[in-house]
Amino acid sequence: MRTRTALLLLALGVGLVVFTAAPSTADHNALVAEPGGPPAERSSLDVDLKLGLNGFRLGARIFGHQGYRGGAWLNGETRPEGFSVDGRVEREGGKAWNFKLNADIDEALRRAARWWTGRTDL
Repeated sequence: MRTRTALLLLALGVGLVVFTAAPSTADHNALVAEPGGPPAERSSLDVDLKLGLNGFRLGARIFGHQGYRGGAWLNGETRPEGFSVDGRVEREGGKAWNFKLNADIDEALRRAARWWTGRTDL
């Protein structure tokens, strides 16, 4: 089961890299402004993916011609009793939203097994 999960995470990571790198092949024409038109605006996306033995981190930042525009990150980690996910989304100007999820699946599975065998209520 862990091998399938590791392969799935690897495939998602490779897919993300290919997906974000594909548009860069035509980037040489992106900053050419129309004659007499407004100047072209340059923006960039910085993506960071880290995979570990028991977790991952996925982050991204967006930069415009005036600097930092916003970003987001997501962390995930497995624990003996379940898993946890936390992250942050932020905008230019300092407004940010944080979230965290701790799931204790181990205890829920034990309760469900006891209920299934008729030993107790959920």
